[in-house]
Amino acid sequence: MAQNTDIATRALIVTLKSPLVGMKTADVVKKVGCSARQVQRIYGRAIQRGFDLNQTPFILKDEWLQDAPRSGRLTKQTPETTKAIVAKVQHDRYGRERTCADLAGELSQMGLDISATIIWRILKKNGYRKTKPTRKPGLTKVMRAERLQWCLAHQDWTLED
Repeated sequence: MAQNTDIATRALIVTLKSPLVGMKTADVVKKVGCSARQVQRIYGRAIQRGFDLNQTPFILKDEWLQDAPRSGRLTKQTPETTKAIVAKVQHDRYGRERTCADLAGELSQMGLDISATIIWRILKKNGYRKTKPTRKPGLTKVMRAERLQWCLAHQDWTLED
């Protein structure tokens, strides 16, 4: 849960728990609004990383308070990738009619190795939805002939007619 707190809140927790202020965990919980376990975890991690309880003057370093680096694969949804995908969609009027797989193929030719699923997620996050292009049915020869007949019959009409 410590990941949900910002660095300023963590600094406040360590300061309030330190011997300089000497607050109890329950009092820090009321003041900060975190759980008791979270307060203890943040304070304990700061001590493990080098925070000295008896040091004067009182010093707090960022490396004592920051989150540990996260494990796992790095995200492909970087701002540059998002910008490239949105630009592909907005490029022309047919950009929205392309499938995510088509966009993935085009981007892989540009050097961005990205799947259609990630493209779909990025587009969804940016406010795009699934669309189907509407096609107007063409006019038959009979329809064209009837329109021509009507136009010829009314070609001499004025605005008042």
